[in-house]
Amino acid sequence: MLNMSVESALDQLIERYQQAYQQAGVTLVTEAHDEWQAPIYGERVDDDMVEWLPVRQSSALQFTDLANALEQPFHTSLEALYGRWFAADLNVSFANHPLVLLQLHGPEDGERLQANLAGHVLMKRRLRQPITLFIGLAEESDDLLITLNNETGQVGLEFVGREQHEILAETLEEFLQQLQPRVVE
Repeated sequence: MLNMSVESALDQLIERYQQAYQQAGVTLVTEAHDEWQAPIYGERVDDDMVEWLPVRQSSALQFTDLANALEQPFHTSLEALYGRWFAADLNVSFANHPLVLLQLHGPEDGERLQANLAGHVLMKRRLRQPITLFIGLAEESDDLLITLNNETGQVGLEFVGREQHEILAETLEEFLQQLQPRVVE
């Protein structure tokens, strides 16, 4: 694998993702949250769904306040992942396993993410487990998370309430480079 930044790896994934949908002739759609002013939202498809396009964040989502409140610095690659683009969650494959890489629709979604991350970190502390930060979900099981080890930066799988049981990649950059877009109609 080439050595690149999380931002570059994410940019390339977003580009591959759009190309895959374009080549398949499938419109990018996501569930709309009407209370949000999400910059990714385009034309409404039906009552629940809207077309979307990725939009670069004009000012990156910051985790400083949350990190200070939890007295827990976050791995730098987390901010790089969630502070680069506004997008819908990305349907991807990793080694032929269907995954969903979590993304932010807009600033309000960033607030929701941070609240959920706070709860996750507090649960990990209570269980006396290494701190991980969720970045996605495995489609094969509702409680199987893709997480970033906050200390090592390794990306792995863990069931809710458990420790990482399988390492998928040594770094987030490496993980993003290996993801393949999965067109879902």
